[in-house]
Amino acid sequence: MNIRGKFTVRSHKHFQSADPYVEIELSALYSNTPEDNSYAKSTPSGSITMAVTVPEVIATLAIGKVFYVDFSPAD
Repeated sequence: MNIRGKFTVRSHKHFQSADPYVEIELSALYSNTPEDNSYAKSTPSGSITMAVTVPEVIATLAIGKVFYVDFSPAD
């Protein structure tokens, strides 16, 4: 079974270390559009946090942008 969620990028936290990275936090989307309400009904809350080191990925995952997140089994 594949699962799809809709998430908004909420924050970037920059960390300086031997290998600098940005911690990016996404949260489940909620708004008043019909499509967004269907996602909010299935996932009324949720968050994803990940450390990212690739500048192009960090730029793509800009604060306020919305993304579909797909989960599929990794058998």
